[in-house]
Amino acid sequence: MPSFFCPGLNKSQNTITLTGDEYHHVAHVLRHKPGDEIRLNSGDGWLGKGIINSISKTQVTIDVTDAVYTEPSPTAYALAFSLLRNKNDEWLVEKATELGVLDMFPFQSQYSIRNPSSNTLKRFRQASLAAIKQCDNPFLPTIHDIVSLDALLSSIQQKGYHAVLASEHRPELWMDSLKQGIPYCFIIGPEGGFSPDEFSIIKQSGAKEISLSKLVLRAETAAITAAAQFTMLNRHNT
Repeated sequence: MPSFFCPGLNKSQNTITLTGDEYHHVAHVLRHKPGDEIRLNSGDGWLGKGIINSISKTQVTIDVTDAVYTEPSPTAYALAFSLLRNKNDEWLVEKATELGVLDMFPFQSQYSIRNPSSNTLKRFRQASLAAIKQCDNPFLPTIHDIVSLDALLSSIQQKGYHAVLASEHRPELWMDSLKQGIPYCFIIGPEGGFSPDEFSIIKQSGAKEISLSKLVLRAETAAITAAAQFTMLNRHNT
């Protein structure tokens, strides 16, 4: 059963009111009625259940019957990715959210496929929100502004992550070579790769380089592979 986004949900909240898109989804898409039970998601750690009390023309009122807090994972990780064609970057955002990423850093580099539009970030955030409701991930990832490569490396460091490049050079270092318990941000390059100058910038930043596969991966596949491998290796720490 999908959950509904309720930013105010917590243990002391007895009643929740849904408006806007969430109201529309409850009342007009799924056609719920008073008395129906629904799942609730705060996006900041709380998952709960509630019974629909009433539905008006503009809002749904829910009596909260249960709310449970989930502690954030001690093995937080992030993904940085270049903008991709054919909405493949939106698919990347959706799947990374399902795999528990906490921060996403979209960026542009010399060989990036496309430029952002006025609603690119909005679409990323909508995709991420839909994903947490579908998979009951209680933490809505932060999707940062789209920046240049230089600004990206600075942002990763400022947020407390250690940069790791999923390298097209295919070094003999793999995900399991990384020390566990450290917050990493995996950098996924564009389909055309990074220029020599960009590789120099990344190396000078102190980022590690690892391989994800012996084969050449598409950018979106590399991002999901990094997320899945990291999740598997840290499964006992989540």
